[in-house]
Amino acid sequence: MTRTRSMITRAALGVAVASGAMVLGAAPASAATPNTWATIAVSVRTGNIGYSYDQPSAGAAAAAAVDACGARDCREAVSVTNGCAAVAQARNRAWGWAYAASLDEAERAAVRATPGKGARVLSHVCTGAYR
Repeated sequence: MTRTRSMITRAALGVAVASGAMVLGAAPASAATPNTWATIAVSVRTGNIGYSYDQPSAGAAAAAAVDACGARDCREAVSVTNGCAAVAQARNRAWGWAYAASLDEAERAAVRATPGKGARVLSHVCTGAYR
């Protein structure tokens, strides 16, 4: 059972890492709101989570989140500009993540994106005015 859980968990994060993770703007930028980035990074092995927000670029946000995660295998799971992102995990240890224009929407979408039962949000992050 543990082997199966581990495979599911690694596969879920592997898909995101292989595809370059989710990087997309959640909402159009306005002249009053600077275009800032937020990222959540995850370690499948340890379960560590790191995040960053209000970074000037996607690369800066990803690097800061991976550094904050504190494990060797930390990888960017989801990034967003001008919005919110959330990471969830199910009882079977499978991960899911999503981004949206609001925190509530991002959390609901992350739970829906998590394969398995009993998914709950473990971390969330928003940029600037979206917090």
